[in-house]
Amino acid sequence: METIQIVTTSSDEYAKHTTVMLTSLLENKKSTNPISINIFGTISEKNKIKIIEAVERYGTAIKFFEVNPIIFHNLKLTRHFKYENYYRLLIADLLDPAIEKAIYLDSDMIIRDDITQLWDINIDDYFLAASRKSYLKRKQKELSIPNEFGYFNSGVMVINLSKWRENNVYQLVIDYLINNESKIDYVDQDGLNGVLYDKYLNIDKRWNLTTGDLKRLKNKKINPSIIHFSGKDKPWKNGHKYQNEYFKYLNLTIGNEND
Repeated sequence: METIQIVTTSSDEYAKHTTVMLTSLLENKKSTNPISINIFGTISEKNKIKIIEAVERYGTAIKFFEVNPIIFHNLKLTRHFKYENYYRLLIADLLDPAIEKAIYLDSDMIIRDDITQLWDINIDDYFLAASRKSYLKRKQKELSIPNEFGYFNSGVMVINLSKWRENNVYQLVIDYLINNESKIDYVDQDGLNGVLYDKYLNIDKRWNLTTGDLKRLKNKKINPSIIHFSGKDKPWKNGHKYQNEYFKYLNLTIGNEND
């Protein structure tokens, strides 16, 4: 039985939200597949302990990978983005070479369905699977991506690590970001789209329902499997349509009562 490899990036600022995301994922997993969690970033021992205590209740293995942000200091930062956004580019290099597949998840989200369904998507012929975002046509045009391919959000990705390693995707994306700096707006996401726009499998938006999606769907009936609190509208800050879901899982975590 395959171990589902989960990767996320975090920091002390986002440690609590990472714990909430992982709790929601583990609460809703139905399959018997074991899960291995891999967290990239610089996190204090105090916050590591909180995350470990939360996931150990589910019998889940967890590893922390220290990443020095200085390796990305020559790359552009815009909007609310930080160097941690670039850490996902290291997944194929930092994980054990024997691991051929992984799911990347941003920390600012809630998982409402069995993550095994996402894991079971066949990506043998693709570099990754992700959800296309039609409302980002501006970015698609700026990056000269043909219409038929669209532009995907990198907050949820099922990654074919074998293809990434064989084709040195990390270096391809870094080179693209440096050579197209004037076009870069959504940092790593622009680089991944610029390089892999014709090499990804488009998956249903329910697996990455962003705040941008919500603003356009409005009154349509939706039942998202993953709610992604993208942009500035965070449930812990500015409020969000699904903020009750965030606090539901926050209440299930350990050690946050007095934070």
